[in-house]
Amino acid sequence: EAVVSTQSTGLRNIHEYIQKLPQNTQDRLYTHPATCLALFRSLSETAQQYVMRLLFLGNPFPLDSLTSWVVNVRDKSNLDATKQLKSVRLWSVVKTESGCDGVVLHPNFRKGLTTALCGGGMSWYGNHQLEPDKKPKTVEFLDSYAKERWECLLQFMVQGNSESDKVSPDIANLLLQSGMINRSGNEHAITSSGFQFLLLSTPSQIWYFMLRYLDKCDTIGLNLTTCLAFIFQLSFSTLGKAYPIGSHGTFVQHLRQIGLVYQRKHTSPWFYPTRHAIDFLSAGSEKTAEKKEGFLVVETNFRVYAYTSNELDIALVALFAETLHRFDNFIVGHITRESVQMALQNGISAKQILDFLESHAHPQMLKNKPIIAPTVTDQLYLWEMERSRLSTEEGVLYSQFLSDADFKVVHEYAQNIGCVQWSNVQKRLLVVNKKGHGDVKKYWKAYKKEHGE
Repeated sequence: EAVVSTQSTGLRNIHEYIQKLPQNTQDRLYTHPATCLALFRSLSETAQQYVMRLLFLGNPFPLDSLTSWVVNVRDKSNLDATKQLKSVRLWSVVKTESGCDGVVLHPNFRKGLTTALCGGGMSWYGNHQLEPDKKPKTVEFLDSYAKERWECLLQFMVQGNSESDKVSPDIANLLLQSGMINRSGNEHAITSSGFQFLLLSTPSQIWYFMLRYLDKCDTIGLNLTTCLAFIFQLSFSTLGKAYPIGSHGTFVQHLRQIGLVYQRKHTSPWFYPTRHAIDFLSAGSEKTAEKKEGFLVVETNFRVYAYTSNELDIALVALFAETLHRFDNFIVGHITRESVQMALQNGISAKQILDFLESHAHPQMLKNKPIIAPTVTDQLYLWEMERSRLSTEEGVLYSQFLSDADFKVVHEYAQNIGCVQWSNVQKRLLVVNKKGHGDVKKYWKAYKKEHGE
């Protein structure tokens, strides 16, 4: 099971996501000005310079003349820029009127970016004539709402009740299909990937979740191109301003549940993008991540003191520590062998627990070197190793040999092909792995036939 991180997704920015899409999907995406502008912003400075110089040229530009734009064509920044542009098909090499090689921008991208930069075309949100929202929302309210909704999703992952009405079946199934939770009846448990997901910053969590959502949107009746274009539009929206929903009702409902947009009720024609939606495209780079002050103190006697009243933080600590005392803004826990074994059964590793303790360590703890005492670190790894004392592997038993000679022949052949798992010469017992069983069986039959047995 893959460990979740912004690097392990292989997609650190929107440029890399578009790169992996089919060509026909890319062609449709480039008809949306917001997509073109977002993709342009994700390019390196050198690549942006190439695009701007080619944007208003009607004919292919000679490739030989292109080299005069840079000091050194073999410079890394130049090579990276050309690689970027080719990877998402923003430019291609064609023949000019004189017969030499030239470069030209993707026609859809060229038209879309020109519209985005110079204006013109239809409104990104359509020409909807609606009355202004009578109850506008403040930026402070939207920030609070976005945080609350996202924490509801995380609490759903940590707590075990799958019947919670805080998360829709579509979102719950997405978590299940992404391998972040396991379900058993009406109960579910967080997996190793799910716990690693919780260790990420909020922007990176949203980035990873939305990538999984986009991968599955076709299965819930949504068009990938339409959803992507709408996300790009949100990234250029204004925080605190209401926008008409138009034909994006189902998608807006899903974004509403995870706090990317606010809608007063599902029949309301208006929605408000939250900071999570506006900052989404820069989330993969961690630039928008805000460092949350730590709240955990871990002592050498395995006591854990959590200075928090946040239900999500308390639930996370309870995944690997027993709660001894709880006050309004403070809990006392104890890391025990039983509590750690329970976490290990759910797929949470000792390293993940230690990473959590370090990333949420109280400022006073950060003064320690190392942050977590070696006594605690070593014991967690020892408890984890207890589960690895025995390993199982399927095998096939060969027995009831009529003579020592027969056993010796088969035993030597199995050893030569490297498939012996265990043997007992005195009792004429031999165990071979399943991979080598077929070869040993054929050899044994041929041997008996040759010797008339």
